[in-house]
Amino acid sequence: MTKIKNGHTMKKALTILIMIAMLAAIAFAGCTSGSGSAGGSATAAATQTATAAPTATGTETQTDSATITITDVAGRSVVVPDNPSKIAVSGSGSSRYFAWLGATDKMVAVDFQDSSLLKRKAETRPYMLANPQIKELQVLGTSKGVVDPELLMKANPEVVFMSGISDTIIQNANELTEKTGIPVVLFYSGDYVTSTAKVEESLRTIAKVLHKEQRAEDVIKYFADTRADLESRAAKADGTVKPTVYIGGVSYNGAHGFDGSDPTYYPFTVLSANNVAAGLGSTASTGYAAVSKEQIIGWDPEIIFVDLNTMEAAGGGGIYELQTDPSYRELTAVKTGKIYALNPHTSMGTNHETSMANAYYVGKVLYPDLFADIDPEAKADEIYTFVDGAPVFKTLKENMENLSYTQLKI
Repeated sequence: MTKIKNGHTMKKALTILIMIAMLAAIAFAGCTSGSGSAGGSATAAATQTATAAPTATGTETQTDSATITITDVAGRSVVVPDNPSKIAVSGSGSSRYFAWLGATDKMVAVDFQDSSLLKRKAETRPYMLANPQIKELQVLGTSKGVVDPELLMKANPEVVFMSGISDTIIQNANELTEKTGIPVVLFYSGDYVTSTAKVEESLRTIAKVLHKEQRAEDVIKYFADTRADLESRAAKADGTVKPTVYIGGVSYNGAHGFDGSDPTYYPFTVLSANNVAAGLGSTASTGYAAVSKEQIIGWDPEIIFVDLNTMEAAGGGGIYELQTDPSYRELTAVKTGKIYALNPHTSMGTNHETSMANAYYVGKVLYPDLFADIDPEAKADEIYTFVDGAPVFKTLKENMENLSYTQLKI
């Protein structure tokens, strides 16, 4: 009996061992299968990452390190990172293009004149009012257009966008890349009226690098559509006797008095206004031209518009001159009270969004029936919101002592 019992026990133990072995085999197979699935997922993820790597568009060439080669506005061939996340922007008022393109989140360093180091009586740039965080970024140098290599390296951008196309600026850009290894793209920042093609080329070049192509096209179309609307309204006044007009107090390299004007002033140009200064040659990329007092008196414009940036000029500026200068007191517009205030269209370069907004107010003054449906202040905010990202007219008007779009009392 004992032998039988022991045999039975041995059989039972053997059965248990076989079952354990089978379970172990099944578990091992399961683990192997699990490892195979994980390996497959890792391979798929790697493939997906490789597939998702940025690719060049258009005619640009791309290398394995996700760069593209572009031709900047100066004709330089520059290899830059494709869609960089950190950029530096150099040049007076250059940040406006990046605000227009909705790319301020990529900016890590800015020009002296776009930084908090620049002290002004009041902020007049709509792109800066809408994007005040720009002023808090790392400054590139101690004056406009200056880039200190050490400060640039501290900010550590992947690419520098620098405004200007002069031989000096081209040399500076090349030397900066040699010293820091950071590519520099040159672009044009000037008057949209006289250099439309250059401005649009620059916007498209910047947009290509930053993957903002559609936004660039939207902005360019908005500018064109706005101009078309203004021109179509003004065309209905063709054949009528138009009053003579003059814009004074226009800025260039700082604020100027009443003698600062603009022969190609955007509102006058698109509205086919009778600009008495139209025959003058401009002395700046922004359209600025200096006019003698004798010439202004000789023209004796029927309606005067004043750029409010003149309030920052030495000696009180254009408004003060109209109030106190005996010669100007004899002007027809002064005697009839037809003097109107406009927001600064030039402030660290041309603020084209303000030029467009001003044009609707000028149109309202010159052709009230043709602009009866327009509320100039509301239209300005519509423009600022689309172009810069926020409705800043109220703040801008407050900064202009609440004189924006008003008839001045002289």
